[in-house]
Amino acid sequence: MTAIDNPFDGEAARLMQKQPNITEQQARDYVVLRYLKVGDTRALAYWLEADYCPGTAVRRLLSFMLQPVREDAKYPNKTYTCSLDAVPFELTAKRRDGKRGAPRKPVADERNQAILDYYDRRMAEIGAGGYESVISELEGLGIKESAIREAIKKRSPKSGS
Repeated sequence: MTAIDNPFDGEAARLMQKQPNITEQQARDYVVLRYLKVGDTRALAYWLEADYCPGTAVRRLLSFMLQPVREDAKYPNKTYTCSLDAVPFELTAKRRDGKRGAPRKPVADERNQAILDYYDRRMAEIGAGGYESVISELEGLGIKESAIREAIKKRSPKSGS
């Protein structure tokens, strides 16, 4: 640490002076964790801009702040919520462009694109009249019919999809 021109470096420097065996990385992680636990992202943002690579504890806390409710990989209908003691704040995305409406959902967009690609490929192989058989194939892969029809639906050029 060279010059101390902000409160974050100052706190990290004090930690390193009080505890000589602590590294700069550990001191920064401690400061970032302290700030994040009160809902303040400034220390993290400041050091990320300066090529800071967060340690495991910081990455784990950020992960839970970004997604406090998680689905079970084996059982998609089962969810887990982080303890409010461990993760008292949630980081949420908000639109800054002034546009109205729900934000885009990249996961749903990707799923729909994969379904549409499969559908288009199979329709090219089967030819005209294969609509229902391709939908049946996709249902056989565990995809709901409503999701399939939504993915292959033709969109208006104005809808942006």
